[in-house]
Amino acid sequence: PESAGKNMFYGFIGNYTQTLDQKNRVVIPAKFRALFEAGTHPAAFYITRGPDKCLLMFTPQQWERWEEKHEAATESKEMQASVRQIDRILFGNAHFYICDKLGRITIPSPLVEYAGLEKDVVVVGVRNRMEIWAAERWNEHQARVTENFENLIEDVYSS
Repeated sequence: PESAGKNMFYGFIGNYTQTLDQKNRVVIPAKFRALFEAGTHPAAFYITRGPDKCLLMFTPQQWERWEEKHEAATESKEMQASVRQIDRILFGNAHFYICDKLGRITIPSPLVEYAGLEKDVVVVGVRNRMEIWAAERWNEHQARVTENFENLIEDVYSS
């Protein structure tokens, strides 16, 4: 919104097709990088495995909030097998990156393999995070979810 302050963050939105180069580098869309306080802080992200064979990306502030929510949700279940396994997958595969001068981050090979990333990738804004998808997998996911969109809306918004 125009009335919003220059540094206000309203969430990541949209999706952008990017190219993964031979060194596993991908450019983070300029609109996403621009959300960092007018360039006073470098664009930096945590990246890890996500559900649906995509990668999750968070700003440092969002990562911290996400960790707090995760801890609150799992605190009493800390030693349950499911929590231990989720923690190992999410935190054991997490990496922190600062974008280079060209706005790129390097995605570690294990994460590239996990998400099936090849040349064409899609960087998706999903409110408080970004996701990186193999373009083909993203298109398939969109088609599948779109078929059930009305039911999803009713399920989420019904009281």
